Amino acid sequence: MRILGVRAAPKVTSFVVYCTNESALKCVDVIKIPSTLDTPEKLKYVRNNILDILNLYNVELAAIRVTESNSDNLSIDRLYIEAVIQEAFSSSDVRKYYTIRKSGMKSSLNLTEIEYKEILKSHRNINGIDNSGFTTETNEAVLAALSAEVRGC
Repeated sequence: MRILGVRAAPKVTSFVVYCTNESALKCVDVIKIPSTLDTPEKLKYVRNNILDILNLYNVELAAIRVTESNSDNLSIDRLYIEAVIQEAFSSSDVRKYYTIRKSGMKSSLNLTEIEYKEILKSHRNINGIDNSGFTTETNEAVLAALSAEVRGC
């Protein structure tokens, strides 16, 4: 089964496609959102790219790492992008999708706070995945995909 893990941001959305049969990442990439577009066009751009990824990789489960509800530096643009990604999930052929916060990822994967932070900083791998060159956002996308595997299987 293939799982899409996503971590949105206002300028770049990180995503991974994880294959449970091979316990390996099939794709690690980002969607660079053109700054020249206005907000509705940016949202359409992200939505279309997510739908293309879901179709291209035959994704069955999807997960998005969403903003913490108590976040001090809330980004409205990030919230818009997260919402449009969730809408893309719901209007696609994905069997199930999850919205996951930090606590949900830690609990699904039995991670302590220290382990979680080490993974985000690429100081620790998880499930044999070499994440040494990944950004924090990409690591969160990986954790979202792995959490979806635990929840969906």
